[in-house]
Amino acid sequence: MWEFSKVLAQGLEKGDVLLVIAVSLVLVVMNVHKLSSFLMERKRHRLKSVETALRSEHVQGLERECLKERAATEHFYAATGIMMETAPRQTLLRIYERSGGRVQFVHFKRAASYFHYEHGDFEVRLGRLERWFMQLGLCIGIPLFAFSFALLFMTLFWVFLLGSEPWVPWRTWLLISVVGWAMAISSRSAYSAHCILKEMKRQSETDKLDEDV
Repeated sequence: MWEFSKVLAQGLEKGDVLLVIAVSLVLVVMNVHKLSSFLMERKRHRLKSVETALRSEHVQGLERECLKERAATEHFYAATGIMMETAPRQTLLRIYERSGGRVQFVHFKRAASYFHYEHGDFEVRLGRLERWFMQLGLCIGIPLFAFSFALLFMTLFWVFLLGSEPWVPWRTWLLISVVGWAMAISSRSAYSAHCILKEMKRQSETDKLDEDV
């Protein structure tokens, strides 16, 4: 960590913006767990507020029922990262249970933005453009992002241990990293939605076969 701070300070002194950005990105990745802890603490605080209100004798009737529902929703959100009301939540859990492990639960968390529940119907809406970006990200973004990390460590090795200029210009590494990272991240949630859609289709076909029998 000290070495990264030293390089960051040198970059600030020399006015090397690209070096500062590159080292800052590395530091963010290394400390992302601290941000996760902060967000988790916010979830717990919100849940405690709901539970405190439920313990109040002034909350009765419909208000108490609404708060119970809210508490269940917050508990589910704290445990899974998915904010969803009871009806769609139960549908989602049935799909996951029937998948028998074919679809990991992390896919449901990533694909949450594609979920739609209306008039009792649970849908995963994935458009053609989103499918195209998903395929692009899987085929190009992920390999490009992996290559940028290998390039980064080779460059840092070149700078720290050999004391020479970077193996490749920081501008080149930054461009490869940003493009690869953006493509990989943008495809991840769409890929998860695609996996869930395939499983829902399989379950639907299985139900039709059972009905015919």
